[in-house]
Amino acid sequence: MTLFKLFGIIDVRMADILDVLLISVILYYIFLLFRGTRAAQMIFGGFLLILAWLIAQWWELHTLVWMLSNLATLGIIAIVILFQPEIRSALTRIGQSVSKVDLRNILFHASGLDDIAQKICTAVQDLAKTKTGALIVLEKRVGLKNYADTGEYLDARISSRLLRALFFPNSALHDGAVILNCKSIVAAGCILPMPTGNAEGDAGYGMRHRAAKALAAESDALIIIVSEETGKISTAYRNNLRRGLTPKELKAEIFRHWHDLFNEVIEEEQTEGDNEAVENKV
Repeated sequence: MTLFKLFGIIDVRMADILDVLLISVILYYIFLLFRGTRAAQMIFGGFLLILAWLIAQWWELHTLVWMLSNLATLGIIAIVILFQPEIRSALTRIGQSVSKVDLRNILFHASGLDDIAQKICTAVQDLAKTKTGALIVLEKRVGLKNYADTGEYLDARISSRLLRALFFPNSALHDGAVILNCKSIVAAGCILPMPTGNAEGDAGYGMRHRAAKALAAESDALIIIVSEETGKISTAYRNNLRRGLTPKELKAEIFRHWHDLFNEVIEEEQTEGDNEAVENKV
């Protein structure tokens, strides 16, 4: 069934639109799988060759068309040989995503939020198993520089191993809080505010839970607490304190907290990259 005519001559069906959308999604996720690897540069080079082939076809440059066509045949074999590790890694990641049957792993892989949330959850889960006390602050829009100044600035990539190491018992920074933004570990060993007076309902809470509640009340940060006595995971946000969270529930909390901000940061970085590219061309 024809929906409309493109340029008045080409019949466009619903199947054609669906076909284009599916190909676009497939190409988009192929690019995401190879982003940051040598293969990404190769894909860009391949697009340039395709563009050159189309121009050669348009101008009827028969020798150039013949050369590019034969080069494409050899290129497919060369791709398989030269980029075996990248292809194997990409197929492994696809298999893992399908086996987990978790659409969030696919939908949020583009921005990296799923990866960061998983690293935080893994570290928190390991700390909870060993009953190692921890206080992790996820900064949002309200700046926490005044509290970061009380600790040691790290500006380090978020990783489970580093988070566990920062709270290792008897280490120099284990007693303070670790402050994270959605891109990095900002600072460690930070001193958080303590509530003034005895707030109602705080009698059964330890120092970490009280400090988390005090900071949550004056900022929009999400604070993750691991109890040294029970190993239970808690979160404080605004005036709410949730206790006894599972790793899955914690990951959902991180998604809700950082999702919009993370997308904004990604868009800003892309805009800055585009502006720099324009300036370099000028």
